[in-house]
Amino acid sequence: MKIPIAIVGGGPAGAYLGYCLAKRGIKATIFDDSHPREKPCGGGVTATAMKKFVFLRELYYEDSDDKLRVISPKGRAALVTGEEQTMALSRKRLDMFILERAINAGSNLVEERVLDFEKAPTGWKIRTNRRIYGADILVGADGANSLVRRKLVGPITKENLGVCYGCFARSPRHAGETTTIRFLKGMEGYAWLFPRENDLSIGAGVEAKNGRFVREQFQLFMKRHASHVKPFSYWAAILPTPKDPKFFSLPTSGSDWLLAGDAAGHVDTLTGAGIPYALWGAELAADAIASGDVRSYERLWRKEYSSLLLESIKMRRLFSNSFFLETFIGLSSKSETLGNILCGLFDNEQDYLTVGKDFARKLPRILAELV
Repeated sequence: MKIPIAIVGGGPAGAYLGYCLAKRGIKATIFDDSHPREKPCGGGVTATAMKKFVFLRELYYEDSDDKLRVISPKGRAALVTGEEQTMALSRKRLDMFILERAINAGSNLVEERVLDFEKAPTGWKIRTNRRIYGADILVGADGANSLVRRKLVGPITKENLGVCYGCFARSPRHAGETTTIRFLKGMEGYAWLFPRENDLSIGAGVEAKNGRFVREQFQLFMKRHASHVKPFSYWAAILPTPKDPKFFSLPTSGSDWLLAGDAAGHVDTLTGAGIPYALWGAELAADAIASGDVRSYERLWRKEYSSLLLESIKMRRLFSNSFFLETFIGLSSKSETLGNILCGLFDNEQDYLTVGKDFARKLPRILAELV
């Protein structure tokens, strides 16, 4: 069976690419035997993302929080407020919403698992757990452990991966829960509590090299900040956390293939936010495919957001400095303006490229608040 475009993975990147192509009159086939499903992440959708992808506003719910509690490794805490509200959604709800849009627009969903693929004389030969397909263009949108990436570029190296462990839980005071991030002591990473529409996402994330400590860090966070909740499901996962700037020089497309979302490693390294880049990259991938030049995807995403990804690596290095962390969080607890900047960094309202200028412009106000 021959299809024009095969998208491996039905998460936000794959599903939204299918939708964008269908709106251009190009039919794609999405291969996924598991989506939509719940996923071990907070499902954060920022106000910035909702402005860029207006359709996400259809998922808005009234109890979205605008406050963030940030805690340093030594326990200094700052309750800060952002300028606009951020949503934390069930990934099952979000993924189903985007996948249904793709199907309604004209994309096909094949609920089969892609087991292997190879280059064919004309395009690609794709083998699932049920049959063999032919495709002209192959898209890898199959996550951090992407089969497509492993075979075409090589796997994401351990240095550029993170490990997270956590649970979904319910709280007797759900409406009163506050989004919380606590940086870990002695290692890069943080633990979190994200109130969602009907439950909580609680977890800890560390570099892959420290993966053996992630459960211990999660349990410690639960003891300190969430002993009152009732977990109903536990999970563990790997995720891209690019640390080496050279990572983004690796190819993500060829004449008849491309990588999108987590498979491309397009994730904010400081916060772990991947949904905005999954959608952004999908739009650019659709532009490249529609133009007839799949390789142009490389040029498009590098022009649009590679600088933001590289700056997120620099910000991660800054936030891994214990002196900076303790000082920044301590001062943010006393200055509302500095707290706004801190909150903006973690809900992606604050542009990494302009944060220095914004800080300098607001410094007199910050000093006045501190005095």
